[in-house]
Amino acid sequence: MQEKVRLLMEETGCEQGEAELALELTGHDLEKAIRTIESLLRHIYALKGKFYFPEKNLYGLLLVVINTKTENILRLRTVVSYNPSLYENAPEMDWYALEKLIFSCRLDEGSIPEYTQDVEQRISDYLGQCREPLFKADAALFADIMNRFFAPDKIVSRFAVEELNLAQFRHLPAKQTVPAAAAADETAESGTVWLQVALIEDKSGKDARRLEEGEVILSEIVDTRDIAHYLAHLIGSRRGESMVPLPAVIRKIDVDKHECEIQVHYAPGIVGIARVSNDFRVKVVETVTAPWWKKILPWNS
Repeated sequence: MQEKVRLLMEETGCEQGEAELALELTGHDLEKAIRTIESLLRHIYALKGKFYFPEKNLYGLLLVVINTKTENILRLRTVVSYNPSLYENAPEMDWYALEKLIFSCRLDEGSIPEYTQDVEQRISDYLGQCREPLFKADAALFADIMNRFFAPDKIVSRFAVEELNLAQFRHLPAKQTVPAAAAADETAESGTVWLQVALIEDKSGKDARRLEEGEVILSEIVDTRDIAHYLAHLIGSRRGESMVPLPAVIRKIDVDKHECEIQVHYAPGIVGIARVSNDFRVKVVETVTAPWWKKILPWNS
């Protein structure tokens, strides 16, 4: 009995009394007890919203999923775009539908990938300083947090809160990985899709070991999974049955004695990974420059 209680607590994060009650209600059937606990625990909330900057014509969607019991942020997704249609979406939509919409909008024309990444990371850092109002799971308090985050810029926003039980939150697609990215995936940010890619060789290009983070190089998505084919179509790397070389920003390079592992960034949540010999020559499309969007962010002025 005590072993089942321990396992149930570890699996669901419930307290001992809750675990014991669930086991009693299900005749000590562990699987049924897990499903019972998942349907009963209601301390997960999705904070959902849309916003825009009237003076900059930028539009965004935001999703933050929190656990008010453990005071953890379980999901944080955002997108910022020039496309005003983003603001036509209602924040009252299902939280998972919003997450999928954000992911889709990140790949649409008008989105600002680097700006989105920067904002998402800074929101995550800022929310760590606002734990008390954040974990009250209140739409008005969350709107106030975001107004203060974007200050001195003014935003127009609308937020909603959706209460979830553990079972609803766990209805997520399993994270997919590829063999080449196995080591990186252990510490990867949640929700990132890792794709196996090949770099385009250029005999007059730059040695792989001399590449720098932030440079833009040409790559091909060679991953054979269905999700890879789908994403390749979305980001323009696939035309019919043919693969098209795609510019990608180098985000990380690991060099050992004989070869390099290079991670390239296509869009928020989509990362490619390739391994080449140190003397493999790659064409650099663009060298490191300061992103233009940093000029319009208050924290980079």
